[in-house]
Amino acid sequence: MENNAIRFACNGCGICCKGRLIPLTLAETRQWLQRGHEVAVILEAFDESTWDSQPHQFTHSAQRAVEVTSGEARIRVVAVLAGNALEQCRNLGDDGRCGIYEERPLVCRIYPMEINPFIALDPGNKICPPEVWEEGDILFTDRVVDPLLADQIERSRQADRDDAHAKIALCEAMGLNVAAWKGNAMAVYLPDRAQLLEALDRHNCGIAAPAGPGWKVRVDAPALRHQLHQKGVALDDQLSTDYIFHRL
Repeated sequence: MENNAIRFACNGCGICCKGRLIPLTLAETRQWLQRGHEVAVILEAFDESTWDSQPHQFTHSAQRAVEVTSGEARIRVVAVLAGNALEQCRNLGDDGRCGIYEERPLVCRIYPMEINPFIALDPGNKICPPEVWEEGDILFTDRVVDPLLADQIERSRQADRDDAHAKIALCEAMGLNVAAWKGNAMAVYLPDRAQLLEALDRHNCGIAAPAGPGWKVRVDAPALRHQLHQKGVALDDQLSTDYIFHRL
């Protein structure tokens, strides 16, 4: 059976450091904020009744999520904390080099490999120039070859699971309580950096936040909106400037 290896040799073009949000672990979020950089919060909700993928994919997503109350329903919410590099990463130097290379986030160390185990590495879906795939170390054949890379991928996945409850607690403490429905859209918040760092400090000190408003879901698709309403999910009916509603 033919087994085509994928090679990768970064040419330092820096294109992967621009026009994106960089997923961070909770510890990396603190470091990012302390450097004076901005962090976005992405919220997605889902439940098993509307899940149209394989059961093991639901299990993977559920391990990254927290079950919360929304109206009369119980749903799961995933919170992703991401370094804001929508223009470009603040750590990218004028020479195109990473200014925090030895302390760069796990997701940067893993790139171009995928963190999600159900997404195959496909050079055609990456923004890197074609020539970087023509030589260099073998990243993947029928498995991840580099044991260090394999360890970093697993550490990133485990951090997603370990940090899930803490990230939801942070959102609740800051009143970030509207999620989009997974696969339909994303709700993207751009909170004040100092406020997020303070909430993180309070959480790390074990200071419980007062109970905030219940969770809501923003959905524009009529059929999905009706389905969630029938389940008793609290829907966000107000046009809000608190978050960006990014349709997929």
